[in-house]
Amino acid sequence: MFTREYTETEFKGCSSVTQRLNELVEESGIREGLCVVSVPELTTALCITSFWDRRGLDDLMDEIDRNFPARVNYKSQITPFDSSGNVKAAVVGRNLTLLIHEGKLVLGSSQGVVLLEFDGPRRRPFEVQLIEKDLKLYKTGIKTRYMGMCNMTEWVRSCVKDSGIKEGFCHISQLHSTAGVILCDATEKGAADIMGDIEKMVPTRADFKHRETASDAGGHVKTALTGSQITLPVHEGELVIGERQGIIFAEFDGPRPRTVYAAVIPDQV
Repeated sequence: MFTREYTETEFKGCSSVTQRLNELVEESGIREGLCVVSVPELTTALCITSFWDRRGLDDLMDEIDRNFPARVNYKSQITPFDSSGNVKAAVVGRNLTLLIHEGKLVLGSSQGVVLLEFDGPRRRPFEVQLIEKDLKLYKTGIKTRYMGMCNMTEWVRSCVKDSGIKEGFCHISQLHSTAGVILCDATEKGAADIMGDIEKMVPTRADFKHRETASDAGGHVKTALTGSQITLPVHEGELVIGERQGIIFAEFDGPRPRTVYAAVIPDQV
């Protein structure tokens, strides 16, 4: 089931599309499968982030602006906002894949799907493909350290093996708004470098508009930038991943109990 939906955006604004996605899943009658969402525009992006406090979305847009400011010396120059918006959307991402389980989107209690407008105001399209698929869903709990990282690779491999699926893919996601899932160098030093540079991009500090804690406020931004999910191929019953790569759960707050999901999905309909 494919549909093109629209939302009205404000200049450099955020629009939640979660409710409409939930409605589409309910209308489809699909019990198990995937929801693939994308934006066919250069200056809009999609992310999974917290919806509880509008000020947290303001923090997100402010930090993206600070790291990628509009300026007049872009090589691709239409307007400064258009050019910088293209860069911002490329960094955040223009598509998401969400699990459908028991007729509902698999999202955390504080998670929502948000369209980020880096230009605007515009009437923006977002495209939704709902795919009915049998899947085998696995869940595990972990206890994180403050700003720590946890290598989930072997657990994901064990899920693929247990599923018995020989050809398909594995979708890994987490349901929290201050943590990410990253495919990266799995060595301790390599992972530490990544966390260090993420902290440089979005420093933990006291001047965020969202006022819970400094690490919580900054964590929302870091999660939106790094992402909450990855999808990898399964071939001949094995997870297809680079020799030095690992699936890393990145904690941007903590210490907390956290939940990670892995869905193993066969490639046949």
